[in-house]
Amino acid sequence: MRDRRQAKRRHAGQSLAEGAAVMALMLPLFIVIIFVGGEVVQAYLIKNVLTQAASKAARDMSIDYWQDKSIASNRQLQNTLVFDRIRISGVIADSRQFSDAVFDPKAVPPTVTVTVNYDGGSYGLMPFPQPDPLGLGAFFKLSSSTIHALE
Repeated sequence: MRDRRQAKRRHAGQSLAEGAAVMALMLPLFIVIIFVGGEVVQAYLIKNVLTQAASKAARDMSIDYWQDKSIASNRQLQNTLVFDRIRISGVIADSRQFSDAVFDPKAVPPTVTVTVNYDGGSYGLMPFPQPDPLGLGAFFKLSSSTIHALE
């Protein structure tokens, strides 16, 4: 009887030790997976916001083109009429994030292409990812382009 109880205790101790070893190995892995998943979701959301901003800028640019065709070659006018009006907290903070709009009036239909960039830590934006234990934020850049027909 006594040997049976000792065997049960040894088995329980082994199970506890195995469980602790598994947790010691798996817990850091789970934390990394959760962290990476959160960063991927945040990058996806930033990319979607950039796409929406580029789409809005291209649409506004196409409307303004028919009112004043000099907008095609005048970056200051592009900033004043379109880019300065698009601000999205944490993603679009400056008109310099937009590249010069590219107009193609000879295309069928005529088009305008707008590109917007996200560079964390620039233009007054928070660095991304935050926190950045691996120092990868310097290499993280996103951009989105939209082509819109000139209306």
